[in-house]
Amino acid sequence: MTGLFWAVAATALALDVGSKLWAVRSLEQAVTVLPGILELRLSRNNGMALGLLSGNWLANLLLPLAVIVAGWLLMRRYRPTVFTRVAAGLIVGGFLGNFGERLLFGSVVDMLYFPWLPWFICNVADIAICFGVAMLVISTLLRPQDWRERRENDSAAGGN
Repeated sequence: MTGLFWAVAATALALDVGSKLWAVRSLEQAVTVLPGILELRLSRNNGMALGLLSGNWLANLLLPLAVIVAGWLLMRRYRPTVFTRVAAGLIVGGFLGNFGERLLFGSVVDMLYFPWLPWFICNVADIAICFGVAMLVISTLLRPQDWRERRENDSAAGGN
């Protein structure tokens, strides 16, 4: 991967860590940002998405690693474009934010609550991952140029 990939991943990670530190230190009670749309609420999640597999520490550690390895194997097959590099950077940056926190503390801090989705509270890492995955889906459906297979003379580091 190239500098763009790592810059996007590092930015997503820094925004995630910074927002979590801020939330833990500053969010004593819920704050309405946009009425009916967005609130800031401090919450801890010891499961994965939507609290799934809560309390199953082995699955919480191994499943995300398996997904990242599968994605890495898939991306090695194709020549990356700027679009796929940004998407992969968002996914990896979000993964590192949540996975690192889960390893260190056994849970992740969530703080972004959408009242119109009352079962959903998330963090910046979750949003980065979702945007990255959405970009890959869009890429798969609408951008065939992003999915050209590597040739033997393409560099393993990422070509163009």
